[in-house]
Amino acid sequence: MTGKRLAALGTCVVATWVAACGQDQKREAAPLPAARAIVKGGCSFVYGGAGKPQLLIADSSAFQGQFTDHGVQDAQALKLVLAQHHWRAGDYRIGLEICDETTARSDFSDPAKCRSNARAFARSRAVIAVVGPHFSSCTAEMLPILNRARGGAIPLLGASATYLGLTRAGPGTAAHEPRKYYPTGVRNYVRVVPADDVQGAAAAIYVKRKGATQAFALIDGEPYGEGLAEAFATTAKQIGMAVVGTSRWSPQAREYRGLARRVKRSGADVVFLGGYVFENAPRLIRDLRVALPNAQLIGPDGMNQPATVVEGAGDAAENFLATIAVMPAAALPPSGQRFAEQFRRRYSQYPCCYSVNSAQSAMMVLDALARSGPDRARIINWLRHAQVKGGLTGDFVFDRFGDTSLTRMAVYRIKQAKSRFETTVSPPPSLLTWR
Repeated sequence: MTGKRLAALGTCVVATWVAACGQDQKREAAPLPAARAIVKGGCSFVYGGAGKPQLLIADSSAFQGQFTDHGVQDAQALKLVLAQHHWRAGDYRIGLEICDETTARSDFSDPAKCRSNARAFARSRAVIAVVGPHFSSCTAEMLPILNRARGGAIPLLGASATYLGLTRAGPGTAAHEPRKYYPTGVRNYVRVVPADDVQGAAAAIYVKRKGATQAFALIDGEPYGEGLAEAFATTAKQIGMAVVGTSRWSPQAREYRGLARRVKRSGADVVFLGGYVFENAPRLIRDLRVALPNAQLIGPDGMNQPATVVEGAGDAAENFLATIAVMPAAALPPSGQRFAEQFRRRYSQYPCCYSVNSAQSAMMVLDALARSGPDRARIINWLRHAQVKGGLTGDFVFDRFGDTSLTRMAVYRIKQAKSRFETTVSPPPSLLTWR
C-alpha cells in the first residue's frame, strides 16, 4: 500500500491512513436529511449543536446493575467529546443515541435487549458508528446484526469488551469464532482496549514479579472467564511458574470451603479468579482467604469493583488485586491527562472505568467521518488503517484482526478498603504467541 496521509484527530491525536492510490478519500458534503432519534425503551437522544443532527453515533453501555458507573461515565465522555467538536465532524452535524444493554433483573447485559438495540441501529440510515457495548457477550449479539445492516456494515468500536473470540481464535475461544460474527465477511469491529490474552498475561507477569511460583486458576464458567484463565495459565507456564490446578466455581453455591481446601492442598501461592464480581466472587474470596491466608488473590477487570468486593468479602478483600486497561489520570499520556482534567471540570470527578477509551473511540469516528464522508465502508477502512499518535491512551495501530497494539494494563490493590493504583504491566509480544 502507498500514499500515507496525516489527519488531525481532535486537538491531540494524529492518525495516518493508507489511502488507495495515494488519493485523499474525503468526499464533498452531501445534503442529508435530519436524523431521526431511535425511539425505543432504554434509549435516549442527545444533541447540543446548531440546527438538527444529520448523523448519529450510538452508545451501548450498562446503566443498571453493578456496572452503572461505567455506563454513566462512558456517556459523559462521549458527550464531552462531541461538545468539544461542536457536535460536528467536518461538514456533518452529529447527534448521540445512548442505549442501555442491561435490565433490572441482572448485572449482565441482556441478550434480547442487545439484539433489539442492534436491530434498531441497523434500521437507521443515520447511525454511522456504534461505541461499545460494555459487555463482550452483548458485543457478540450485536456484531452479526450490525454486520448485515442495510446500507453497509456499521463500524463498531470496542472500548471495554475484551473477550478474545470477538476478533480471533486463541485461549478460551469457541468454534467458528470470530468468523460467525462477520457473516458478510466485512470486519467492522476495531477494539481500542487490549483483549483478554493481554490481560491474563499481565496478571501472570505481575504475580511472578512479586514472588509467586505456583498458580491455581478458577473460572466462573463464562467464556470471558474461560479465556482469561487460560491466558493466565499459558503465560504462567511460559515464564516459569507451575500451574498446580484449575477448577470452576459455581456462582450459585452458598459457600466455597471445599473448593478452597482443594486449592490449599495444591500448594498454590497465587489464585487467579477468572470471571465477574457479581458471580458470587466476594464469597469465594472470603473462603479462599480463610484457607490460604498468605496466598495472593488476583482477578481481571470484571473483578475491578472494589466497593462490591469489600462489601461482600469484608477484611478478606484486603490485598486483593485486579487488572484493568484503565489508568489513573496521572498515569495517562499528556493528551489523556488534559482530557481527564477537562472531564473533571465538567463533571466534578476524574474519568474512571473505560470512559477515556470511549472518548478515544468517539474522536476516531469523528475524524474518520470528516475525512471519509458518511460512507460506512470508507469509515471502516479508515479505522482499520489508522495510526494514532498522541492518543488519549497512547500511540497505537490496529492489527489485521482489529485489535489495538497497546498492551499496557494497570494493576490495582485493595488497601484499607480502597482501590489503590499499584503499577502497569505491558506483556511483551513474545508472550502473546497466539497473535
